[in-house]
Amino acid sequence: MNNLFSNFGKYIKTSYIAWAIIGLVAIDLVVAGTFKYWPIDHFNSPNRSWVWYAIKDFHKSKSPDIVLLGSSLMMAVVHGGDATRYNEAQNAAFHHRSNYLEELLKQKSGVEARTFAFVIGGQMVSDAYVLATRTLSGDSRPKMIIYGIAPRDFMDNTLASPAATETYRYVSRIANVSDLDWESRNSPWERVEYLAGKLSTIYNKRLDFVYLHGIFTKSLLANIFGMSDMETVRAPFALRGMAMLQLPEDTGPAEVCVNPYSAKEAKYSDNIAQYTYRYLPFKPKAYNKQMSFLEKLLAWGKEEGIEIVLVNMPITDDNIKLLGTDFYNKTFMTSIADLAKKNNAQFIDMNDAREFPKTCFEDSVHLNGLGAVRFLNILTDKLATNQQVALSKAGLVR
Repeated sequence: MNNLFSNFGKYIKTSYIAWAIIGLVAIDLVVAGTFKYWPIDHFNSPNRSWVWYAIKDFHKSKSPDIVLLGSSLMMAVVHGGDATRYNEAQNAAFHHRSNYLEELLKQKSGVEARTFAFVIGGQMVSDAYVLATRTLSGDSRPKMIIYGIAPRDFMDNTLASPAATETYRYVSRIANVSDLDWESRNSPWERVEYLAGKLSTIYNKRLDFVYLHGIFTKSLLANIFGMSDMETVRAPFALRGMAMLQLPEDTGPAEVCVNPYSAKEAKYSDNIAQYTYRYLPFKPKAYNKQMSFLEKLLAWGKEEGIEIVLVNMPITDDNIKLLGTDFYNKTFMTSIADLAKKNNAQFIDMNDAREFPKTCFEDSVHLNGLGAVRFLNILTDKLATNQQVALSKAGLVR
């Protein structure tokens, strides 16, 4: 036994691996003890993502009366609606207010409300939940949330887990989501990675180190080569498209602009193949988990006294056929209506092919500028008609 300990001691003294591990542990302990003193703005991020732009803008804006939530389907409404109504291109990175919705509410209901659009491409219901519950409280608490939903928000096979989205990762940097961390990770590897972050500060704060590396690199390039503008995207479109496949969360500040609708330039893009991959095979566990996040969101709104209006977004019949008409009508729609009723939320079904024919779409799910303007007009008509239900309850009608 003595020889065993003696040999082990000799191994420790002479092993590069052992000393490397000891050194790493020592560095990790130093970082853990001093990290709170590091000059890091945790609202910053190595990724210029949609959620990064939105939260940065939210902190600079006045507290909104109405917050809009939703995925790229709602982005198309917010950006396309304003671009078409005011005949002015909208920069998606900085455009976080639906001016046309505000105009229509004042015109039809006498409501003067300031909006803020937390509409983010790829937003899942779990993303909407963490955004709302972690950012819309205290002085930032709105009177109403209008949340545009669609089946993809509950079922997307390109998503590994709720914790894998850029929104979840970013919000977890700026707020406490520890109550969701375990249930939001599906695979054993994700949970091992999560536990590794709990054990190692260096691993847990790796995005902060990537951010610091980026700041250092930009400063170096600016000082040596005079490259002061490191934000503008100058890569050829084809090369940028390839890069986006690997880093979809990075967007240049002027890279995505939405132009006013033009009948001459309008083209319909068939993206059914993309949605076939997103929807099929159907994964009940993932779908039910997202549905549970919707229930949590509605219950939170009820508790906070925030009027939540769920809006079923228009999508084409071609897209619905991928899901199956029975599933869409009898399972999806019924579940949404039941949850809304249970939590005293209003549910507005906007998916009407008579109101939104294919000419209103740019692909199987996204409205074009023409469709966006029509959507906002019909939505505000419905809110005006039912203002005692939603607008008055939210305290927006006096």
